[in-house]
Amino acid sequence: MDEKRERVMDTMSGADALLWTIGRDPVLRPTVIAVMVLDKSPDWATMQARVATLTEIVPRLRSHAVVRPWGRGRPQFIEDGHFDLALHLRRMALPPGATFRDVLDIAQIMGTTGFDPFLPLWEVVETDGFDGERAALIVKLHHSLVDGVGGFAVLLHLLDAERNAASSRSPASTDAGPTTPFDLMKYLQGPRKVIDAALQAVVRPAESIQHLVSTGASVARLLAPARQPISPLMTERSFRRTFEVVDLPKGKLRRAATATGGTLNDAFVASVVRGLKRYHGLHGAVLDEIRALMPVNVRTKDDTAGGNHFVPARFVVPTGTDASECVRAVQRITDQWKHAPGLALSNVLADALSFLPAPVATSIWGSMLKGDDFCVTNIPGPAFKAFIASSRVERIYAFAPPSGSALNVSLISLAGRECVGIAVDSAAVSDSSKLAVCIEEGFCEVFELGRVQPPGR
Repeated sequence: MDEKRERVMDTMSGADALLWTIGRDPVLRPTVIAVMVLDKSPDWATMQARVATLTEIVPRLRSHAVVRPWGRGRPQFIEDGHFDLALHLRRMALPPGATFRDVLDIAQIMGTTGFDPFLPLWEVVETDGFDGERAALIVKLHHSLVDGVGGFAVLLHLLDAERNAASSRSPASTDAGPTTPFDLMKYLQGPRKVIDAALQAVVRPAESIQHLVSTGASVARLLAPARQPISPLMTERSFRRTFEVVDLPKGKLRRAATATGGTLNDAFVASVVRGLKRYHGLHGAVLDEIRALMPVNVRTKDDTAGGNHFVPARFVVPTGTDASECVRAVQRITDQWKHAPGLALSNVLADALSFLPAPVATSIWGSMLKGDDFCVTNIPGPAFKAFIASSRVERIYAFAPPSGSALNVSLISLAGRECVGIAVDSAAVSDSSKLAVCIEEGFCEVFELGRVQPPGR
């Protein structure tokens, strides 16, 4: 190879490397799909120019991942000396009478198939001509490139605040702010101990968890195996995906959060839990509690837009006898996680696990994730009316990977409007459209709480 093709552009962080490694298990395949609904077809020449510029700003988009021999460090992104934008950005015309369901069908196929490891780990497909003159951009990314919050920071480079904007741009800020300062050594004496504990988790999980408790209970919760889902219905797992969406009335979820004294995320998680309870009831099954996986953003203001800066919080949520009881339970649990020491340890844990042989790291991660019932992802999107290549962005849906669970429900806000994307493991849920209806009804339950103002308001 020539010198240019061998140029190292970036080295994966511990979290990036873990996400890359676990992709060897198809069930855990970390493929992220985003669908942007546009009011009309974007100007194609402008789109090509914008994306080409973005690949210069974010070198990972012009690089492919290369795994180094074990013991020689984490995988690296090597510049693709023959990078061809046409292999990653393309367009297609839909047949007459096409609907948004046709777009989702294309997106879910993209979400099911893997990546070519010899090419940069992303692609964008523009689909033209559904529901009249509308268009959509389907964006596919490997999770090792970037997490949800960072992904939208990257996306802002493509967006304008005006339809016919030229060079002036008004992107919204996605700065998450700094996390609380923390003395890591108080809870962990070194990455070597995490490696030893991780190896023991494969052989003697009970003893491993007991050892981790001595270094901080939240660390034990991060690594504790969950080998069986709680749900009696959603038990099978596969790499096949089905996508559904739910559109929320503007402002109702935020009003419900305010009325209950919680956050938008609390109301969101409770809505999904109540929806899953309804879905189980539809099938004659009782669901008193359910296990959730929720990525908690630990990105600081000094972190770059690329890469991954989150920790997977895992907890069991009581479904409650009504929506208000469920919201209170979610508030209590998520508040505990906000202050958990394990959040500050996440990068150390990821670094340690990333140095394990791939089969061992995949086994550990699988034991953590495949017993989870569902994932929830809340991503703050642009707060302004957004345009791309002279087309208005009407809606944005994210379809984050289920990560070994039965489904992932993702919430994205756009100019105050909340859009919900549901990525379903087709083996776990065969009637995804009914599931989507139940989740929408769960949101309606929580919306009703917004009719009651909290004391003192």
